[in-house]
Amino acid sequence: VVHFPRSIFDRFLASIFYAAAVYWLYLFCSKVNPSFSEDFYIAIIKFFSLFILILGFAIRFSASETHHFDFENMKHRTFLSAGPIGFGKWKKLKKLSRVSTFFNAREEYEVNVWDIKNKRYKIANFYEEKDAVLYGRDLAESLEVRFKERN
Repeated sequence: VVHFPRSIFDRFLASIFYAAAVYWLYLFCSKVNPSFSEDFYIAIIKFFSLFILILGFAIRFSASETHHFDFENMKHRTFLSAGPIGFGKWKKLKKLSRVSTFFNAREEYEVNVWDIKNKRYKIANFYEEKDAVLYGRDLAESLEVRFKERN
């Protein structure tokens, strides 16, 4: 499983929007008296339009993408989630061509798996080059593909 968490700023904004959505729901439930009148239905429409907008921003700032790999069955999935709620569908991996390491702009060593159509799957990050190289070589050996070390 490869997980790239949201920044602190994104999580802070998401918490503000989730709190605003809960507060808006509380206000609606405490102020509106249910009835079968036109005013009640207009109030519901106004409530839901703003509630959906606030909730949309909250989900936008809290949603994250995680990649799951099952190399034994040669499957992967992109799992999109916002908190404990998420979804993703397993897909077959195309035939793999190589495993590589790469030093990125964030000064981390990435381990990537490449398929035959040159699609890259980021598998792991390491702070030490030797750890990334060892992991990449072991992974390439177990997948029976070539290993390429890049700087």
